[in-house]
Formats: sequence, C-alpha cells, structure tokens
Amino acid sequence: MENFKKYKVLLTENKNFRKLFAARLITLGGDWLLTVPLLGIIYGLTENPFITSLVLVVQSAPLFILGSFGGYLADKYNRKKIIAISEFLSGLTVLLILYAVTTENVVFILFSFGMLSVVGSPYMPTSDAALPNVVKKENLAEANVIFFSSWGVMAGIGAGIGGYLTTVISRNMLFALDSLSFVLSALIVYSIKKNLSEDSQINEKNESITYVEGIKYAASKREIFSLIITKGIFSISASGLLSLFTVLSYDIYKTGDFGTGLMFGARGVGALVGPIAIRYFFGNSDGKLLNTIGLTIMVWGLFYFFIPFSVSLYLTIFLLVLAHSGGGSQWAFSTYGLQILTPDRLRGRISGIDYSFNFLMNTVSTLMIGYLASIYGVLFVYRLFPILGFIFGLTWYLSTRNFWKDLDSSKE
Repeated sequence: MENFKKYKVLLTENKNFRKLFAARLITLGGDWLLTVPLLGIIYGLTENPFITSLVLVVQSAPLFILGSFGGYLADKYNRKKIIAISEFLSGLTVLLILYAVTTENVVFILFSFGMLSVVGSPYMPTSDAALPNVVKKENLAEANVIFFSSWGVMAGIGAGIGGYLTTVISRNMLFALDSLSFVLSALIVYSIKKNLSEDSQINEKNESITYVEGIKYAASKREIFSLIITKGIFSISASGLLSLFTVLSYDIYKTGDFGTGLMFGARGVGALVGPIAIRYFFGNSDGKLLNTIGLTIMVWGLFYFFIPFSVSLYLTIFLLVLAHSGGGSQWAFSTYGLQILTPDRLRGRISGIDYSFNFLMNTVSTLMIGYLASIYGVLFVYRLFPILGFIFGLTWYLSTRNFWKDLDSSKE
C-alpha cells in the first residue's frame, strides 16, 4: 500500500509534477492522435506494407539523429523553455501535415510527419532529465511508473481516439485539435514555477558542457551502458511490428482504422498495468527492480509469439495487453535506472544518447520488418521476431543480474 500512497502524493500534492505530467499526456496523445489516421492514409494510397511502415520510420529517424542533441540542449540551457518551444513548434508543424495530407502526395506527407519529430526531438530527453528535479528521490520510481505508463496509455488512447475520430469528424477538425493540444502543452510547462535543473547546475552555467563527456561517461559505466542498450536492442524485435498493426487490421481482421486503434489501445493498457504491477511486487529495492528488465522483455516475446495463431481481433488485443505489460515495464525501469545512476549535470546527455540509440534501432527494425513482411507476409515476421526478442531478454537478464545485486549490496 505504501507505493499507492506515493502515487496519490504525486498526483494530489505535487503541483509541479502534475503540470509536467499533464503536458506529457497531451504531447504523447497528440503524437499518436495522428499516427493511426496517417497509417491508414498511406496504406490507402499505396496498399504496400513497406511504404506504410515508413510512417513510423519518419517518426523515429529524426529522433535517432537529433535525440542526443536534444539531451545536450537539456544540460546546457533552461529546460522549461526548451520543452515549451519544442511544443509550440510541434503545434505549427501539425498544420503543415494537414496541408500535406490534402495533396495526397505520399512523399510530402511522410516528410511533414518527419518534421514533427524534428521539432519535438528535445522534448523527451529534456522531460526525462527534468523529472528527478520535481519529485523527491523516494518518489522517483513511482513518478517514472506514472510517466511511462502514461506514455503507453496515451499511445493507446491517442491512437484509439485517432482511429475513432476519423469516422465521426472531418480530417481538418482532427488535425486542428491536435495542433491546439501542443500549444496547450507548451503553456502548461511554461507555468511551472520550479527550476527543472538542480540549483548547482544553474549556478555553474559557465562550466563547459560538451557532448563527448556524455559518451565517455556512458562507455565507462557498465550499468549505464547496459541500461542504454536495452531499449535499442529490444526495439529491433518490437518496433517494426507496430507499423504492421494496420496490415493485420485491414487484411487479416477486416476492421480498418477501428481495429488498428484498438490494437494500439491494448498496447497502452499493457504499458499502464505492467509497470504498476512490477513496482508493487518487485520494487522493494532498486537492484531488484532493475533486475526485472530482462524478464519483462521475455514476457513481451512470449505473448507476441502467439499473435499469428490468433483467430480474432479480440484475442489479439488480449495478447497485446499481456505482452506490452512487459514491454512498458522494460521502458519505464531502464529509464529509472539511468536517472538514479546519472548525476543531474549529465542526465540530459545520457537520456539523449539513450533515445538516439533506441530510435536508431527503431528505424532499422521498422525498415527491416516492413521489408520482410512485403516479401514473406505479415504473419511470418510476427512468428520470427518475438523469438529474437525473448532470446535477447534472457541474454540481458543473465549477463546483468550481478550488476543489480552489487547495486543493492553497496547501499547496505
């Protein structure tokens, strides 16, 4: 029950956390509100699984290129202003996407959607770096559970709402609402009164901030290095399968954008439930919590493996909830580990490196899986890549478990 009291304290008594959290909900929901309609639009224009997968490629590729730079900005400049400016520019970019869609030019649509990731690239590493400065250390794990469960929830809710709204309101109205949501997020973040960097860092702005320092730190710490690679290598198996939700829904289940939205929604529900459960049952020490990361990847692989054998959309949704309870936990607690093990003056750069590597692998996965699906079929890749993910989870667990035992021993 102690963990649940901490969730209540964060959501009812910490005004700065609530604002950062609300802005994150709006931002992540806004990103995914566009994704389902755009996947459907591109698939409708091309009827090609590989080209459809490029929607998620252009969403992730700029973050690979610019994520580390965004983390550098988070350590060098005012984090609150960086987030607010990024959000405002995202709102403007949505209007560009709207215009691109009216042209039915596939290249222009993909380019404009990629620009949304370009202007939004500083957001995630800066937000992650800021989180430990608006909550107490003893509440940081719960704050991460809320933050990264919300990522999954808004990925699901945003995608689900996006899929539903395409059937009840005009495309122009949907995109206009999304544009306004980013502007609202910018205003919420800018209203936060607390500094989003440690006071010592603010007082040392004349200190040289270099990108290379972050790379050297990551390479010199085995625990940091292990946590950085876990999202990226897991993404090789997982990320490319997401873009094929549309193909499953259109070609296998015959449910269109509605089915795609439900599958992304199931992903979100799993990402909500998983971190809360893992924190409750295994969170009595940092080492035990971090030791679950490899196990949760294995959970993802196990349940994804059964999807090609599913006979209905609703059975697939159930499997996705279970699978992403593992995938969401992996994301939440690998990020938590980086936060507690990295000093604030480096936290932005480490977070940026983490995101850059993840989205590099995300891009590779989406291209590779989309290509293989266009040759061998969508069910083939849903059989193969969960097995690879399970093997990675097992390998990561066996190779890192002593790190986390040592982490707990050093605190006794």
